[in-house]
Amino acid sequence: MTQITQMNKEIFSTNLSKAVEKIKEVREISSDKIKFIIDHVEEHGEILDGGDEMMKRLVLSKENIGGKRLLIEDAVGVLGGLFSKAPMWINISFIGMEGDTAIFKLETSLRFRKPTLLRNAETGHAPFNVII
Repeated sequence: MTQITQMNKEIFSTNLSKAVEKIKEVREISSDKIKFIIDHVEEHGEILDGGDEMMKRLVLSKENIGGKRLLIEDAVGVLGGLFSKAPMWINISFIGMEGDTAIFKLETSLRFRKPTLLRNAETGHAPFNVII
């Protein structure tokens, strides 16, 4: 199993871009204008630490990001609030087109962990799991 040993904004942004490109290729999306909607997922039975709770209540709250369409640098900024930690996993899917902008959904774990614990390392773009 491939293991990730470090995570920062550059790596996270690159991995997000790789996941987007994979979806764009499969779905034959040609637009270079992309935005993201971030939605956190409650994982029942999983324990959140203090940093996780802070991200949930302040950064990933409906009031802060609910339904907003974010540019890639803003999405990275929101989800990178605890670098060198990152969400344990993020499912990325294509929602649809709004004019000439491709809208993607990021469903994210609320558990922010060190790079060695991130899921989807085998994809080459951890922690992102492409949903087609």
